[in-house]
Amino acid sequence: MRTGQIGVESIGETHVLVLRGEHDLSTAPDVRAHVEEAVAAGGNLIVDLTETGFIDSSILGILVAGYRSIGATSPDRRFAVVAVPGSSVTRLFDLVSVSEVIPIYPTRAEAVSAVLDG
Repeated sequence: MRTGQIGVESIGETHVLVLRGEHDLSTAPDVRAHVEEAVAAGGNLIVDLTETGFIDSSILGILVAGYRSIGATSPDRRFAVVAVPGSSVTRLFDLVSVSEVIPIYPTRAEAVSAVLDG
C-alpha cells in the first residue's frame, strides 16, 4: 500500500487539495484537518483525486462533510471533486450515489471552470 499524501494548492480564492496514493482510516485525520482548514479559510474547495488509487468510506465521509460545510457557510461557495472516470474512486462515488450529490469532474480544468462560473 502506498501511503497517502496531501498537497495544498490555490487558484485565486479556490483551495485545491490534491490527494495522492491510498487514503483510508489511517490518513483520515490528516485529510479531515486539511478539509476543515480549507472550509474555514473561505472560498471554494476542489479535491483532486486523480492521483489517488484508493479511498475508503472514512475519506468519503470526510468529503461529504466538507461538501455540506461549504454549502452551509454560503450559497456562493462551491465544492467539487476531480476523479478519473472509471477509476475505483469514481466507482465508489457511484456505488453509494455520492456522485448524484457532489459534483465530480474528469479534469481539474473542468472543476475550476465550474466552481468559478458558479
